[in-house]
Amino acid sequence: MTIRDLWPPIMQELREFQKIAEIEDVFFEKLWQEIENIVDDQFIQTATEKGIARRERMLKISSFADDDLETRRFRVQGVWNDKLPYTYRVLLERLDSLCGPDGYVIELNTGEYGLNIKIELTRKRMFDEVVRITRQMVPANIVITVELRYNQHLTLANFTHEQLSQYTHYQLRNEVIS
Repeated sequence: MTIRDLWPPIMQELREFQKIAEIEDVFFEKLWQEIENIVDDQFIQTATEKGIARRERMLKISSFADDDLETRRFRVQGVWNDKLPYTYRVLLERLDSLCGPDGYVIELNTGEYGLNIKIELTRKRMFDEVVRITRQMVPANIVITVELRYNQHLTLANFTHEQLSQYTHYQLRNEVIS
């Protein structure tokens, strides 16, 4: 709907009013878009860049320059949903929301008071956030080890030597090979 549709038919036919309608429609479109953004910014899952930046300032979260909006949303969601009590199940839920159910491997060694978390290379941007969350949630008497789960021989066995020769040793170990 345009502003012109709201005018009486006699005004719609006048050239001056048609020109006014063209100019005003641009401003009204921007206004409607801004209203939609305000509504979207009320929820983390639908927040725009501006809304996420506002929440990051509120929660004192710093983001990387090359972070995409989804990564920033996950980081804000992680801090926003911080709740007590911290249990192993809650830790798993938080890791699922940050890295996805297949984005990490966790091993709890109760006899030696150790917790090992290996994050998949596809989720390595979440590494710092996983470290922060686990340090906050896991009791102080448990030794926490958070590592990247590097490419393994089984992953690279699907490629020929010619395909793998295009990469450096560092890339083969530390980057997602597709």
